[in-house]
Amino acid sequence: MTHLLSLAHLTLIELTPPEMIEAASAAGFRSVNLRLAPVAPGEHQHPMIGATLTPMMRETLARMRDLNVAVHDVEIVRLLPDTDIDAHEPLLAAAAELGAGHMLVAGDSPDEAAIADRYARLFELGAHYGIGMGLEFMPWTGIKNMVSARRVLALAGTGSIIVDSMHVDRSGGSAEEIAALPANQLAYFQLCDAPRERPTTDAELIFQARQARLPPGDGGIDLRSMVRALPPDTVISVEIPMHGLPNLAPPVERARALRRASEALIAEAAAAGPLAGRRANVTSY
Repeated sequence: MTHLLSLAHLTLIELTPPEMIEAASAAGFRSVNLRLAPVAPGEHQHPMIGATLTPMMRETLARMRDLNVAVHDVEIVRLLPDTDIDAHEPLLAAAAELGAGHMLVAGDSPDEAAIADRYARLFELGAHYGIGMGLEFMPWTGIKNMVSARRVLALAGTGSIIVDSMHVDRSGGSAEEIAALPANQLAYFQLCDAPRERPTTDAELIFQARQARLPPGDGGIDLRSMVRALPPDTVISVEIPMHGLPNLAPPVERARALRRASEALIAEAAAAGPLAGRRANVTSY
């Protein structure tokens, strides 16, 4: 079982993209996710998008080169039935400049057919930039679970899903559900832990997801089974924002501790062997 670990920007959301590259390198990561389009209150629109390279984009690219850190994926595009897909082209161009292979996409409407139409158009636009579109289900959005996300892919006739361990657990999913997802429909996996007791309101759920996740092994999610359900070469993004918890460590110290906890859990999962039922690739829907 071999997994590349990538550090998600949400984990160190207080940092700018070039600072994120530097912190990831210092903490032992060779790959990162960058949040170029803000989604939550208080997040910043970093000056990374433009017709020409911005100073911050040039600085980020220089640190990537000097520190040998790659950008695995960029976020975020939120889809509604009337989303103007072409308006996201500057974001895709910035992601391509960074060498990202994936864009994180969320569906903000329960109208699966409409989201599938927007998603298919976005997928087509992304293909011009060499960027795949990973659809992430989140229990408080329109596309709430794996079942819904797979229906969207089937309607779109293309695409892949980003699987977040917290969202699997909070949507009532399981490791077996991950194992049943064909390997070529899995974009990558986001790893975190959380308390065993599930929130009862969307507000509490969103707070946990954005500010109060836990290091792997410190909560009650069955992470070992989920990791065992992954194909062996799946990229694992360490997405563990803890800004709503007490005694927050400095960014590099925090990232280093989370890398070690993630590596330990992945090693335990590997020792147990793959989960039965893992699907191979499929070529049609």
